[in-house]
Amino acid sequence: MKEGRPRIGCRLRAGRLMTPCLLGIVIALGGCRGGKSDPNQARELKLGYVMAPQGAAHEAAQEFARLVNAKTRGKITVKLYPNASLGTDKELAEGLIFGSVDLVLSGLASISSYVPQYEVLEAPYVYRDYDHLDRVVNGEIGQEVNEALLEVKKIRILGWWARGPRYLTTNKEIRTPADLKGLKLRVPQLPTYRAAWQILGANPTPITYSEMFMALKQGVVEGQENPLEVIYTSHLNEVQKYVIETKHLLSTYMMMVGEDRYRQLPPDQQQALKDTAVEAGEYEFKLVQKYDKDYAAQLKKKGMTFVKVDTNAFRDPVVRQLPAQFEGRWQPGLFKRIQDIK
Repeated sequence: MKEGRPRIGCRLRAGRLMTPCLLGIVIALGGCRGGKSDPNQARELKLGYVMAPQGAAHEAAQEFARLVNAKTRGKITVKLYPNASLGTDKELAEGLIFGSVDLVLSGLASISSYVPQYEVLEAPYVYRDYDHLDRVVNGEIGQEVNEALLEVKKIRILGWWARGPRYLTTNKEIRTPADLKGLKLRVPQLPTYRAAWQILGANPTPITYSEMFMALKQGVVEGQENPLEVIYTSHLNEVQKYVIETKHLLSTYMMMVGEDRYRQLPPDQQQALKDTAVEAGEYEFKLVQKYDKDYAAQLKKKGMTFVKVDTNAFRDPVVRQLPAQFEGRWQPGLFKRIQDIK
């Protein structure tokens, strides 16, 4: 169906066909989505995310809203809905498709659900450092992901925002992969996470985030892995002694917009959203680096011991063995393409 053209047979709730006159009124009122609206019209866009109203992501979302309003000269106001107030990551992604939310800041769950061939982007040790990550997501591969999401679900990625690296926490000192043998480790319910920790010798146990603290306290699991922000804000220092500096996963958030909503905006406002997503993402990365240092200092004050490790000893087995376990699911050769980017 061409943009802006009503479907033949569009009906009223009462079941009668619309007359041409009435159909025109509905279109004028925005009853059929897809056409561009008045460029001088002021509008409010809803931005939803599951993160709490604190920390780097939230502060950068506030900056994003401020910049959008400034760059559009007040034509667009972005209203923030943090703390999963509009739903889970999955529900928010669906909201983009159906128009109940306009913008979403989310992790890579949408990739796993909708374009699983690209879930390699959140595989442990797929990136060497943040420069490598940046070249991947803001280069040819990131554009491929954007085009795939547009084709499959009409979701457009406006920008990629960094997340803090993930660390391992335990109640025993871990120095090498051999020290992980049999360790009951809480992991998210994602196949790549489970497979990577199995390769390293641990016993990964999927447990929901809400149950993680009690599972650690009661000894159901012996360790977990998360960014320092989560370790600090979840008070894991009360149930874990060591922070192992594996930094096994560098990941991103995606600032996304529903394509139907995006196409309704005039070109200058579309460009403002894209430019602002990049600018706010750069601001967010500075916050991530600052907060990581702050959280590390606070966790040390609370009694946690940080343990440095040879990351290559953990990385090498994963890089060698993980791609073969997802052959047929990941896009062929994509893991190597990412590794080859310098």
